[in-house]
Amino acid sequence: MVGLRRSVRKVSKYFMRDNLILTAGAGLGFCSSLAVTNKLENSLTMGIGVTLVTAGSFCVVYPFKRLISTAGTHHKISLLMIIVSVFVAIFGFFAQAFVPAITANIKAYIDLITTNCIVLAVISEGLTVGFWDAQKKILKACFGYSAALILLAFLREPLGFGTVMGFSVLPDTFPKVVLMVTPVGGFFALAAFRLLLRPFLLKTGIVCQESSACGCASAAHGGVPLVVSHPKRGISRTTLIAIGLGAALFVSLIVHIQTIPTLHQHFLILFPVLLNALFFDGIVLSKLLGLCPLINKSRQIDAAWKMGVAVIIVTTLSTALNWVVYQHILVRCSDFLSQYSPIPLRLENIFYLTVFIVTIAVFVQILSVLLRKFAKAVYEQMGQFLELITVNCIVLASATFTIPTGAKFLVTTVTAFGYGLHWMMVVVWLAILRRQRLFVPTTAWDEDTIAILLLGIMAAIFTGIGMIQLF
Repeated sequence: MVGLRRSVRKVSKYFMRDNLILTAGAGLGFCSSLAVTNKLENSLTMGIGVTLVTAGSFCVVYPFKRLISTAGTHHKISLLMIIVSVFVAIFGFFAQAFVPAITANIKAYIDLITTNCIVLAVISEGLTVGFWDAQKKILKACFGYSAALILLAFLREPLGFGTVMGFSVLPDTFPKVVLMVTPVGGFFALAAFRLLLRPFLLKTGIVCQESSACGCASAAHGGVPLVVSHPKRGISRTTLIAIGLGAALFVSLIVHIQTIPTLHQHFLILFPVLLNALFFDGIVLSKLLGLCPLINKSRQIDAAWKMGVAVIIVTTLSTALNWVVYQHILVRCSDFLSQYSPIPLRLENIFYLTVFIVTIAVFVQILSVLLRKFAKAVYEQMGQFLELITVNCIVLASATFTIPTGAKFLVTTVTAFGYGLHWMMVVVWLAILRRQRLFVPTTAWDEDTIAILLLGIMAAIFTGIGMIQLF
């Protein structure tokens, strides 16, 4: 019995030490762990996909590790994402062939394996060691990732649907908490698992206890808590004038939109699209994407709003550019080939993911060069954030969620702008809440768990009165 207990502890410690979802402070892989764990079958499919894609991509990348390692950060990330996107497309085809029902539910998130933080992080780390050692690290991280998805699914699916893999596990009289299969339940379930595992992780030494800034400061001054005084900043006259002019221009624009029929028609179509992307179907609180950079960049308000501005610019412009490439290159090439090929080959259904990645990477690189040349001050403020934009899954999701569905150019662009604005709004709000230190990290919880709880509360607020119907 003692030997069995020791073996279980050893195995669990082996998988937990590099578990980037449940291990406190890692902050990686949160998007898929919340989006697909409402059912166990979705979690298993995603876990298998991440494992196969990561292992296959690394086999292709490893022979060129010296070339990739010497490349710059942006070029390295772009190359890895292009290679990963090819394997994601291959896995997507096999998944559609063998499990079409499951694939239909999570197809959008299978495509986003391309920007999965865990995949890119494990491959990058594997390039620093030998091939077989890297494969062991990959399997260890991917199995730990899959185990985390399965654990979350075992909590959410029975409570939300009363079933596991289609089999009923709870009596019909047991009340179903539909909230558990919504984004709100995903945030709370992940936070609950991290809270429950926190004592085990601390006891086994997998993670270390975080010390709060207040505690460290008071200890350094003989136990006397410090009172940090912030200078009061008033609103300058220039700011007030700018706000007034902006409000006047906005009112004038609304009036002119109502008087000009064409603009009024576009306004009636696009304004609900913007509101839907900004509030009701947000990329963070509804689609559960962009969480990893959001949690990491919300530690400081200054970094939060700068990253938010960069996300808005890149998401909007790159999605518009991807629409042009998709409609005027991929679709037209497919139409041209269909005239001469007996096989109905549609390039936009096969290569759209890789083309989107290449377009985003090239656009970010060109934007960085232009800012460095013509707006050096802006580049010094935003340059580091532009390099991180490429791996932000909302940039790719803005294209994959709208363009293949046949949305028009203006609808696609406005939706992308709404997604970026929603991400910026959430990251700034979260940074402000974390700055207030409403919850100080203790033995029971860490900063990332607190951030997940705050995001769950935000998601509940955005869900609004509709939550009453979920029980």
